[in-house]
Amino acid sequence: MSGEFFQVPSSDGDAFDAYLSLPAGGRGPGVVMIPEIFGVNDGLRQCADLFAGQGYAVLAPDIFWRLERNVQLDYGEASYKKAFALHHAFDYEQGVADMNDAIEWLRSQSFCTENICVTGFCLGGTMAYLAAARCDIDAAAGYYGTRIQNFLDDAAKINRPLLQHFGAKDHTTPPEFRGPILDAVAGNANVTSFIYETAGHAFANPGRPETYMESIAALAHGRTFELFARVTGMAGGGAA
Repeated sequence: MSGEFFQVPSSDGDAFDAYLSLPAGGRGPGVVMIPEIFGVNDGLRQCADLFAGQGYAVLAPDIFWRLERNVQLDYGEASYKKAFALHHAFDYEQGVADMNDAIEWLRSQSFCTENICVTGFCLGGTMAYLAAARCDIDAAAGYYGTRIQNFLDDAAKINRPLLQHFGAKDHTTPPEFRGPILDAVAGNANVTSFIYETAGHAFANPGRPETYMESIAALAHGRTFELFARVTGMAGGGAA
């Protein structure tokens, strides 16, 4: 299964690219997938295709487009430096607006059932958390979000199901960051957080063999798929 890039209009009159991967039946609930700081690269597109294989219409937007269009980085030293610089310059508030444009564009397409979930990795994990608090979606699942501790006030605003997947050995969310995050969402029944004791950062990225943990990624994805299927009507027969 493979997809293609489309142009998504932004609310301020411009447009950005996004990778679209459709399910075998050509139509399904939507998933907006926000990438790591390395952009919509081969690994992210592979993950989008994985979710499409579960029956979803998956849209992965070029989240850095306002800084540089069509970022697709590998994991070499130079790419890490560029990715960190892009993340440092990234405006999360504007990013939420762009994410919402992606959500609304996907919802309006004939190949989408109008049910929308959001998922994301690293930077995208934080964006999934913010989507659950600020966007009109059915559910969200964030993987190892790296800046959630900067948005703890949003925890009380989360009014739709959110899964958070963390690695206990993730250097980007050490206990001094992860603890306040878990405390902030502890009183919100919409949020479920999973801590994978042997996992570090990027445990779900098969393109990074030094961090990828296949069995834990499968467990986390299974939990995400179960939630998304339940809230979109895919469970027990699929969405029409």
